[in-house]
Amino acid sequence: MSARKIPHILKLSAQEQKEFVNSFDVVMCDCDGVMWMIAAPLAGSGEAVNALKADGKQVLFVTNNSMRSDDEYVKLFGGIGVKDFQTNDIIHPIKSMLYYIKKHNIKEPVFSLCSPPSTRMLRKVGVDVRTLDTTEEITPNNLGRITEPEARMGAVLYDIKLDLTYPQIAAATRYLADKDCQFIAGGTDWLLPMTKDLTVPGFCDILDTLKRFTGREPIIISKPAVLLGEILKDVYKLADPKRCLFVGDSLTHDVRFGLNCGYQTLLVLSGSTPIEEMWQAKAEDQPHFYADSMADFIELYANISKNA
Repeated sequence: MSARKIPHILKLSAQEQKEFVNSFDVVMCDCDGVMWMIAAPLAGSGEAVNALKADGKQVLFVTNNSMRSDDEYVKLFGGIGVKDFQTNDIIHPIKSMLYYIKKHNIKEPVFSLCSPPSTRMLRKVGVDVRTLDTTEEITPNNLGRITEPEARMGAVLYDIKLDLTYPQIAAATRYLADKDCQFIAGGTDWLLPMTKDLTVPGFCDILDTLKRFTGREPIIISKPAVLLGEILKDVYKLADPKRCLFVGDSLTHDVRFGLNCGYQTLLVLSGSTPIEEMWQAKAEDQPHFYADSMADFIELYANISKNA
């Protein structure tokens, strides 16, 4: 067990609490397990964001979940009471893919192993996206025909896709046999926290299968890859990583991402990581701070106001 002491933000002294909130200008929050569970709310998260904004903080949202449209995110943030949420306040793997495709002039068409809302978002901005959808019963006799490449692809795009099928996976491997076809991926999470009582497997194992079978190493544009940090720096003009606080519920994706990028990190215990796992982690994998949930920021600011 690590001997490193990780401070809870509500157990800091009055002076330390002031120093903490004065140590960052930008707050980047994960969504699932932090702002809400995938299919259930988390109390106080919206009010906490508003408290941070009222203190002059820029609050951004960095999620590995591209399964929702911009309109759905607007409704979700509005539903938990976040004030003045704009769609450019959030970045997820599909937005990162679009950034990468544009910056690196990735050839089209591209083959999508992404959720339907993600594929629609790509098409909406003019990307030539191909998919494989079939109503045929799949047999050994027709699998080869159904997965036959229809054209040369500039890239295979991989992300969370709850209706992913075996023919789609097989087709992707055939496109990736072309070494000029790029392999760009999100979907690195190993679990999906649906509600407080339900967590289901994520999509990293399927990604590992694609990597192992094709011998191709994907370009990862989601947490915890440093490339995402470079994208965030460019998109949001982040000047000093040390003045950024990353808030997440995962040691492997959120805290590791923040540490990789040189951010301050705060782990919340409202999602996928129990407190025992945090204490048992190696010192180099632990966050700078922790809290029970985003709602602790409400009490933190109340304490600061009381002691002003």
